[in-house]
Amino acid sequence: MALIRKTNSLLAAFAFCGGLLGGVLAEALRHFSAEGLLRDVFLRGFDIGINPPFVLDLHLFTFTVGFTVEINLFVLLGMLTGYFTFKQI
Repeated sequence: MALIRKTNSLLAAFAFCGGLLGGVLAEALRHFSAEGLLRDVFLRGFDIGINPPFVLDLHLFTFTVGFTVEINLFVLLGMLTGYFTFKQI
């Protein structure tokens, strides 16, 4: 008997939280580890998004749209952990 109803939005929340945790762990590794191959493998990633952001200046107000997602191995592992945690509940 399931106490929690499994929905796609709950899966997205688990994946997002896992990716966020992976990003925090990647930043900790970046600050506290020595240079080397292992650090390069886990921390090398790529950015997806709108860079530079789109700016619409109408003199009365300025409207800016932009986002960037930084993906590395820790973020992907965190998202997979979130997915498998979702499947276990």
